[in-house]
Amino acid sequence: MGMRKGMEMMLTGDSMTGIEAAECGFANASVPLAQLEAKVLEMAARVAKVPPDLQQFNKRSVHRQMDIMGIRAALRATTEIQALASFTATSQEWIKSIGEQGLTSALTNRDKDFGDYRETGKKE
Repeated sequence: MGMRKGMEMMLTGDSMTGIEAAECGFANASVPLAQLEAKVLEMAARVAKVPPDLQQFNKRSVHRQMDIMGIRAALRATTEIQALASFTATSQEWIKSIGEQGLTSALTNRDKDFGDYRETGKKE
């Protein structure tokens, strides 16, 4: 997902369908529920065709490239900022609401204004 779309999603709190997630690169694919298990098994069979010792080096190569591009620094910065955000009044109220209402009710109250799939009943 590009920076602009990522920023929009973060600032609005909007949800996205599986199709939208795949279109913007946030997910690899979107599969109808009825086909999901078959697709997962097909993917697992393809992955299993590559010998494990070579898969290990393939994964290491990608991880090393991500490190060079700064993924560890980005994750560290995000973790630090999120830790700081947990001390804001808003976050403290949210945590308190989970304890008082239970997680499902707290999520419902939080998400009701967004009209996302949790509140509309649509399963996209």
